Amino acid sequence: MNWLDSHCHINDKAFRDDLDTVLENMVSNDVRKAMIISSYIDDYEFGFSIKHPELEFKHSLGVYPGDVDDTDEENLKRFEELYQENRCQAIGEIGLDYHWGKENRERQLEVFERHLIMAQKLDKPIIVHSRDAIQDTYDLMKKYPVSGVMHCYSNSAEMAKEFVKLGYYISISGTITWKNAREPLEVIKVVPLDRLLIETDCPYLTPAPNRGKRNEPSYVVYTGKKICEELGIDEEDFKKQLNENYHRLFRL
Repeated sequence: MNWLDSHCHINDKAFRDDLDTVLENMVSNDVRKAMIISSYIDDYEFGFSIKHPELEFKHSLGVYPGDVDDTDEENLKRFEELYQENRCQAIGEIGLDYHWGKENRERQLEVFERHLIMAQKLDKPIIVHSRDAIQDTYDLMKKYPVSGVMHCYSNSAEMAKEFVKLGYYISISGTITWKNAREPLEVIKVVPLDRLLIETDCPYLTPAPNRGKRNEPSYVVYTGKKICEELGIDEEDFKKQLNENYHRLFRL
């Protein structure tokens, strides 16, 4: 079994100059699968050009909460058309962000709700971003039951259990390796292994010992090893479980 990155942005411009090296680093570190996340149609289309004979990429598209003010009805209809394609494995990342978007909460709620309705209609899993908006996120997700994952989960262990009850997966990022990590360490102790995923969210949230550098999919290994260390589980067993979870969630 191999490691995987359930959420990365290697279609971002941050990787355009050395993408081949980034892909080779994945192979070298035994990270063989990744979900490429897009918020823009141009990046989404570029993602399909990213190929390597030893790597398997899947693709997700969604209106990021920070972009809702620039999203009109025509944009939403175009996104929904793309969601219907078989090559789109999930809808996301979507959700709510009140940390950066305090003035447009109503619009964020409106667009998020529209996406939940689309996910129900199309029977597609969602990838959820939630920052400083956990209760509103939970309330809407409870109202519109679909499958999905809480991306880069950074809230309490108690709320993680509530999302698991709704049927969601919890994805842990490199923040669990940081010195001030507390909540992620508590979260992994209450989330069943069959509901856990790992991710980089690269080029952001670089794990230790590489903090200060651009993040990349090969660094997901640090997150995976940290979880194994904290839970006292075998790495091969954990990799097998991650692959099962990833395939089950995204219906691969």
